[in-house]
Amino acid sequence: MSDSPESVVRRFFAAWSDPKADELGSFFNEDAQWVDGPQGIRDGAEAIKVELAAQLTAVGGVKVDIKTLVGRGRTVMVEQVSNSIVRGSLISSVVMAVFELGESGRIQQWREAYDLKSATDQIAAAAKS
Repeated sequence: MSDSPESVVRRFFAAWSDPKADELGSFFNEDAQWVDGPQGIRDGAEAIKVELAAQLTAVGGVKVDIKTLVGRGRTVMVEQVSNSIVRGSLISSVVMAVFELGESGRIQQWREAYDLKSATDQIAAAAKS
C-alpha cells in the first residue's frame, strides 16, 4: 500500500533537516514543477533537487513546523514555519504551499508563497552579528 499524499508531504519536509539532493529528488516525478514563490519556477526533478538542496544546505538544514495540513484527493495544502539557524540566529519564514501528487504518489507540482524580503532581511542581520 502506498503512502497517503499527506504522509508523502510530511516525509518530504522531514528530509529538510539533513538535506541530501538524491533523497529530495526522489519525492518528485521527473516532469515535476516547483513554483518557488517570488524566486521563479523550476522544471524537472533534477532542477528541483539541485536548487532545493543548495538552498537547504546553505542554511544548515531546515526544521519545518507544520501548523496546518489538509488534503483532498491528491492535493495537499500546508501552512508551515520553516526554521533554520544562521550564525546562531533563528531565521523563520511562514510559508503557504500546495502540493499536487501524481498517480505515482510522487510530487507533480509544488506551489508556494512566502515573504522573501523577510527571510533575506533576517539572514542579512544574522550575517552581521
